[in-house]
Amino acid sequence: MGEMTEGKSGKRVVAILLGFVVLAVFIAWVGFKAIQGPGGPEGAEITGAPHVLAEGVLYEAQSGDPAVVTAQNISSGKQVWRSELGTITTQPLLVVEDDVIEVQIAGTPWMTLERASGKPVE
Repeated sequence: MGEMTEGKSGKRVVAILLGFVVLAVFIAWVGFKAIQGPGGPEGAEITGAPHVLAEGVLYEAQSGDPAVVTAQNISSGKQVWRSELGTITTQPLLVVEDDVIEVQIAGTPWMTLERASGKPVE
């Protein structure tokens, strides 16, 4: 009778481990979808993340004094540009769309930068 209990217990462990694997794959898939570049129709955007990978460039936003947005080429590891935003105490989020990056504070559009240069769009 002890063998049957151990068998059932082993099956539960396998089921639990399988559940964790499925959950980990799902989380990885969702994370990948959140950081992948625009690959859909023209005008596709990536929204609301402090770090966005699009077309081989990693865009990062950091709060502080000064807060900054940087663009780094992931192939070469070199910084493409750096834009200082002034003092921001809340984590800025980025929306990458076509030729611009929208910087959001608490979900509200705050500033728009040129994607190629990081210069503010007037």
